[in-house]
Amino acid sequence: MALGALAAGACASQRAGRPQDAKASPTASAPAACDVTAASPWIERWFAAWDLASRGILRLSDAPPPEIVFFDGTCVYTTSAATGGDAPIADGPALSGTKLPWRARAHGGTLTLPNSTEIPIGLMSFADVAKETGPYFVMAAPAYWAEQAPHVQEPGLTGVFLHEFAHTRQVGGLQHLIGPIDAAWAYPEELDDDAVQTHFAAEPEYVEAYLAERDLLYRAADADSLVEARALAAQALTMMRRRQARWFTGDKAVFATLDGVFLALEGVGQWTAYAWLAHPEGGGLDRDAAIQRMLGRRRKWTQDEGLALFLVVDRLLPEWPALEFSVPSMGALDLLERAVQRATPPG
Repeated sequence: MALGALAAGACASQRAGRPQDAKASPTASAPAACDVTAASPWIERWFAAWDLASRGILRLSDAPPPEIVFFDGTCVYTTSAATGGDAPIADGPALSGTKLPWRARAHGGTLTLPNSTEIPIGLMSFADVAKETGPYFVMAAPAYWAEQAPHVQEPGLTGVFLHEFAHTRQVGGLQHLIGPIDAAWAYPEELDDDAVQTHFAAEPEYVEAYLAERDLLYRAADADSLVEARALAAQALTMMRRRQARWFTGDKAVFATLDGVFLALEGVGQWTAYAWLAHPEGGGLDRDAAIQRMLGRRRKWTQDEGLALFLVVDRLLPEWPALEFSVPSMGALDLLERAVQRATPPG
């Protein structure tokens, strides 16, 4: 199961993450030699964006890098031995000062992921976990996006990267919740960040309840004062708990855990991309433009409500990254409750 399997929909408006959803593309008929040096400029640009987001915005401590798989129409550029095969290790871009063992080779239209799964190349960006080696990250190169989805342009494409790359730092704190559910999953829909939406989207009363709480969260994020923001967020939290108590019962109780986990995953991804887009050294957009860029078509509940929730949490509980990027990690509703209960500072 790929975690955070959608590209930041607001940045890309493109389903781009589940390996089984990958949109296959023909490879070049006469591939050139593969060399990570040729890919270094855009890799370095994305890594610099992550350094700004992780160190300057989220204020996270550095962590061991995930295994990385980038690819274009001909070549794969990877730090994974499983993906790189017998290609020689070469120098390439460092991540947060850490030297990485880069390999580059022609992929022939398929990728062997770090978990040894083989998939066709396609328009994708996702994070997952390999049992043997830990978190890994997969994303198509900018040139591939330009060919397959020319409407996805910068700075939005870097937002897609940041949204998904943030998941590599979250999975360690959430895997203890997701792993057992994945092993016992018995529902016909795929277990992914849209599982709740897929299961309940046909129930009008459920959709009405979801939309009401989502809209309250955006009102809280835009409220004129912290007192008003906290009051609106408290109402939204009550509505969220009430929704879960009504619909997530019996054999559907597992959806309560999934609701919190995927709102946290997608909310953090959306907020990280938004914050970089709104940073003067990042995307350089103003706050409203950055939010609108992340909203996109608003088709995915976890991304839409997740962004609203973390806009509120960031306003009421600025130290939230230390709680969300921890092991174990805090679910989205528990984090919102912590933010609501925090005392309002004087003045």
